[in-house]
Amino acid sequence: MNYRTIELQLLQLGESFSKSRSNIYSDKNKEIHFLELYALYKAIRKGNISKFDNGELNAHFNILNYIFKSLEYLDNSTLNIIPYEIVTCLQYALEDWIQKEDFIIVTSLSNKNLDFHFDRNYDNEFFNNLNSYILSIYNLEVTHRLIKISLPKVLSRDYLSIVVLYHELGHFIDYELNICNKLKIKKYGILPFYSSEQLREINHFREYFADLFAAQYINDASNLFLNYIGSDIADSNSHPATSKRIAVVDKFINEEVCNELNEFNTVLKLSGPTLLQKRYKKIDIKKSDFLKLIPQKITSKEELHYIFKLGWDFWDTSERNFLKNFEHRQKYQVINNLIEKSISNFTITKKWQEISSEGLLD
Repeated sequence: MNYRTIELQLLQLGESFSKSRSNIYSDKNKEIHFLELYALYKAIRKGNISKFDNGELNAHFNILNYIFKSLEYLDNSTLNIIPYEIVTCLQYALEDWIQKEDFIIVTSLSNKNLDFHFDRNYDNEFFNNLNSYILSIYNLEVTHRLIKISLPKVLSRDYLSIVVLYHELGHFIDYELNICNKLKIKKYGILPFYSSEQLREINHFREYFADLFAAQYINDASNLFLNYIGSDIADSNSHPATSKRIAVVDKFINEEVCNELNEFNTVLKLSGPTLLQKRYKKIDIKKSDFLKLIPQKITSKEELHYIFKLGWDFWDTSERNFLKNFEHRQKYQVINNLIEKSISNFTITKKWQEISSEGLLD
């Protein structure tokens, strides 16, 4: 690598910024993050990169890659691409576990169907080292870390499948709080090497944690979708069988003895901010506003999360409920629209109440 590598990166990044300047974001933090990245890019561009030594070249190569990746997610997190409704729900879940002011939830769209995943690159250590370096060199700082979640482009407004994002947020919480790493040490101790069987078990525990994390907000909605797309998937090195995952969530929901839940909560009691526990409030399907083809009136965050479960219950029984006279595609569209409008009405009302309480309407 030499300075020409950095020179090319800067030219490519300049093109990316020129395409992203017109982006309209759903919240100010994303806009602030964009401006901070742009200020860092300009500062590097003004520097004399031809004088960089190998260490400086490597550091700037990694910084510019970080900016590229951040822009990718910001570009896919604008108002006209990702509905703010789902991000709002995830933010409410996030604030139960960590200081949400330090993070921004962003999304990237994949062209692969069912490609849901959490991007673990650029963890807290990288972020702290990045800020220390650019503060010392450029007197600049990046305020927020990004929680980067990828989802299929074709499903970006599908509220039946978007429930998987609660599972992906669970993976972020696991890695951020080192929950399964702590469980690994609790079970096996600190070892120079862990056996393939031990690592396989911890991989499975990571999936169980993400499943239970989602279930505490949306009941079994995530597993209902999982059962649709992979009911017969067997054990692998990375994932437990679908049947096992569903069984764990069912035990949690039915308040039966769940060894996996107990393992996680033992760790969380010692070092976590909270425990895995039910955080939803059921909405009676027989009294739902959906029956009148109008959005569900939601009065709390707990009901807000449960709206996804309500949508799935109506979808699963669509042959014998108010949807039965609709064509199949219309059923799908009606359920998605009702979920979206229900969340939107709640978030708008809550925002209005916050503005009113602050006296901004006087």
